[in-house]
Amino acid sequence: MIISTDLLANNPEIIKGLVDGSLVRYGSVIRYASGFPNGGQIVQHLAEAPNLTNSLLGIASNPVMGSVNAGVNAIGHTVTVNQLMGLNTKVSAMQQTLSQVMGLTQIAAGASVLTLGVSVAGFAYMGYKLHQMQKSINHLQQTMETGFNKVETRLNNLDNKMSQGFNVVIEGLNHVNSRLDVVSGQLAYLYLLVQDSREKQENLGKAISNIHKMMLIDKICTLQAELEDLRRFPDESPRLALKTATNTRLFLSSQATHSTPELEAELLLNSDVSIQGWAVATVTEAHLLLQMGQHQEAKGMLREEVEKFKTVAHNWSNSLIKEGNSSLSTAYRFSASPFAEYITPERVTRIKDISPSDLSLDRDQLRRKKNEANVEFEMSYAQERYPKSWIQKQIAIAEYLDSLSELLARLESLEAFADLCESRNLKSSKEILPDENTPSELYLLPAD
Repeated sequence: MIISTDLLANNPEIIKGLVDGSLVRYGSVIRYASGFPNGGQIVQHLAEAPNLTNSLLGIASNPVMGSVNAGVNAIGHTVTVNQLMGLNTKVSAMQQTLSQVMGLTQIAAGASVLTLGVSVAGFAYMGYKLHQMQKSINHLQQTMETGFNKVETRLNNLDNKMSQGFNVVIEGLNHVNSRLDVVSGQLAYLYLLVQDSREKQENLGKAISNIHKMMLIDKICTLQAELEDLRRFPDESPRLALKTATNTRLFLSSQATHSTPELEAELLLNSDVSIQGWAVATVTEAHLLLQMGQHQEAKGMLREEVEKFKTVAHNWSNSLIKEGNSSLSTAYRFSASPFAEYITPERVTRIKDISPSDLSLDRDQLRRKKNEANVEFEMSYAQERYPKSWIQKQIAIAEYLDSLSELLARLESLEAFADLCESRNLKSSKEILPDENTPSELYLLPAD
């Protein structure tokens, strides 16, 4: 390796900085926290050994409704700061898990498709997550179809009762005036015509939605097949995989950027698949270009995609954070007491990072926003106005926005990795990344 890599476990200064808050993880880089000298400057890049990537495949994703205590990252299940830093190193919060220290708790499942680091070995994990996405889509579709069938059955029962009611009315009218038979016949025809039209419209809408899903899944499966081929034949030219990644990126980015931000299940599902697939394809294409030494190509593509992704993330944030009550139209409402058991401070921070209205707040305005949200939930009408169903919906919104923020962070930090490869004039990004024989750990790459 041209650039020496250090085990994260062997760098107590980095661990200490993460614990005391002077350093933060952002995507796959570690940088100085805002408010400290050199705030925002990258200190180290993160990379994972291939075997560590493979070990993540069996770890289940965090449930949407899981509590904060249950929402820890896979790495944090077994590794503690105490174990990492050794018996001779003393820092505060020694019993925190690595996932907590690095701000990896409660990251939404959607963000995990990029993995923590920038290793090309992450292709295997990306392929796995694409497969999981496809399975989740199929399961959700089956669940939705079951629900629709139940609704349809109830609608049929309602239609029967309505028809019976119409028959009673018609019989009564027949006794009043026989001439109304013609009118009632016309009304019955119009009623049946409207019903037929409504059913056709519903069926057409479902058919279009299913075709849309199939198109998205087809693109994802094609990319997955190329990733599998690349994994099986690592010495082959990656040009075909690169072409497929570009095709998938262009298609899914178009779908994602033209989606209307709206809290509607079917729309949200299709948009989420498009956005996640877009991110995976972008990262895959960038890694392949860097592997081939095409630094300028990778940087140019990433620059364009990051700006588009940021716009999409901001649009969704503006739409989903907006509330009827202006006191709650802020990402900081998720830090209020009703969400304490479900949403960690790290998640609130990540959501804030893609909320344009919250990014512009100064310290006093931020404090005021938090106070207004807390006061709103303490009002006498709060329990009635904000029932459990509303709280659950907000937790789901936080989960979704968190994944968008984390995906954006991973893409932006990949830009920084491309800069690193170019500044070192590398022939391939493989020269500075852990190989197959490297122990399964997290590694640090110098920023420059």
